[in-house]
Amino acid sequence: MTTIGGVLHDPETGRSRRSEGRLESGALVVQADGGERRASFDALEITTGGWQAQAVHLGWRDAEGRAWALSVEDPAARAALAAALPPALAAKVAASHAAERKVRRSGRLAIALVSAFFAFPLVLIALLFAFREPLLDWVVARLPPAVDAQIGQLTAEQVKASGKLIEKGPAVDAVQAIGARLLAHAPAHPHEFRFAVMEDPSLNAFAAPGGFVVVHTGLIAAADGPDEVAGVLGHEIAHVLRRHSLRQMAFELGLTAAIQLAVGSPDGAVAILAGAAQQLSGLSFSREQESEADRLGFDLLQAAKLPGEGLPRFFDRLAREGGNAIPAFLSSHPQSEERREALAAELRRRGQWPTEPLALDWEAVRASVRK
Repeated sequence: MTTIGGVLHDPETGRSRRSEGRLESGALVVQADGGERRASFDALEITTGGWQAQAVHLGWRDAEGRAWALSVEDPAARAALAAALPPALAAKVAASHAAERKVRRSGRLAIALVSAFFAFPLVLIALLFAFREPLLDWVVARLPPAVDAQIGQLTAEQVKASGKLIEKGPAVDAVQAIGARLLAHAPAHPHEFRFAVMEDPSLNAFAAPGGFVVVHTGLIAAADGPDEVAGVLGHEIAHVLRRHSLRQMAFELGLTAAIQLAVGSPDGAVAILAGAAQQLSGLSFSREQESEADRLGFDLLQAAKLPGEGLPRFFDRLAREGGNAIPAFLSSHPQSEERREALAAELRRRGQWPTEPLALDWEAVRASVRK
């Protein structure tokens, strides 16, 4: 005799409850509220059901035609059923076990697919974040130089519209002379550089894509000599040549907008970047970009026979004299101890090179911008 436990579905009471069944003398005997219920093996119908097909239903009809069923879920009880029932019924129990495994596999697959569906955006975001640097390089490489030129022109128009552009004078002549000296030794490039002076007391300078370089009067007044301004301009020219400003503008817009830049038209790219162009004076560069601009800036100074000590000396003095208010130029071009040491190491590596001083009356230049 084999005893199995399960849930009896009783049509007399309409209730289901735990019950115990026995397999004996070719029949299933189950304890019900009204006494024992017996169903011969020939009357049994075996089906699969329950969550993930984990149950075997032993069903039969009594003399009144009412449907009874004993649901067995316990794996040990199901195994006992398969061993005690006749071969034809045992095969159905085994088939129900196979169905359960199939349903479970399907369930796991469905869960995996649903998980993948919801996880895919997160994975995509993680991948975009991990590869954002090469992605931005790819975006900028796909933008023609005409985009740089148009952004530079927009910036020039904005500066002119502000009413702060100084059209002529010693400061303008000095900045343009220093810029021309450096550009004469720059590598080949597609940009048309223009150097401008803007009436602004903040110690700042910035370069728009395309070569529009702006120096604030506050920076000129703070510089001890033309060598310091030459160091600043060499650094800003390097940012333009390496298209750092354009790349950072794309970075500030976000990866989605950056990808739109790459797949859209040049005019569309200019329209997207136009808003970011208004924030050029405060645009911050990455450590790698600053290091690259430092090296190329030194290349320009050395080729133009201008002293290389101007930029690090200017940085150091700004850091010392800034007090609680960090100058704008240090904010967008941070001078960390690591970078300070890198600048000094680069100068030592290059050694002294021949210089030809700029023929500028720097005190007259500074006096022209002082208020």
